[in-house]
Amino acid sequence: MSSIGFNRPGLSCQRCGEPFSLFAVRPDVRKVEELPEPFPARCPLCGHKATYLRSQIGILSVVDNR
Repeated sequence: MSSIGFNRPGLSCQRCGEPFSLFAVRPDVRKVEELPEPFPARCPLCGHKATYLRSQIGILSVVDNR
């Protein structure tokens, strides 16, 4: 069995600290450069809405085991 990995831009929630995928909560944006500065996003885990700077965006590494 092999693992397939991929990277996605993500944020850490300002309230709960959990990471979440940026494009999952901002489907209106295709590129990070298209985001306003700062931009709003809502954590899909705890529901907290906050504003973030583009510099706060990190890379989420996702591994899919098959």
